[in-house]
Amino acid sequence: MAEIDRRITQFFSALADETRLKILLSILDKPKTVNDIYSEVGRENMTLSAISHQLRQMNDMGMVAYEKKGRERHFRLSDNFCWCILRSAMSHFGSKAKCEECSKKLRIKNSKIR
Repeated sequence: MAEIDRRITQFFSALADETRLKILLSILDKPKTVNDIYSEVGRENMTLSAISHQLRQMNDMGMVAYEKKGRERHFRLSDNFCWCILRSAMSHFGSKAKCEECSKKLRIKNSKIR
């Protein structure tokens, strides 16, 4: 159980870091090179070396994987994780819509209180 707790904490800690989150979101739909990620995440915010360092750390955690094509590495989200939680968070915070299931549970809970 301690190992599972550690991995869950590590996963959410990685998502809590704004830089790592931006990197993960940039490769959510398709693999990208470090330079592509650097261009998308923002040259004014961090160095190419810093992005490379974060990718290396996330690769060590098993969160990202890469395929080498010539001299370039194309990074993608790892198959070792279910990324539905990230997609759900993006959907939840990216729109005003509420989850029907959560709304239904809240209505039931509130009706029992009255």
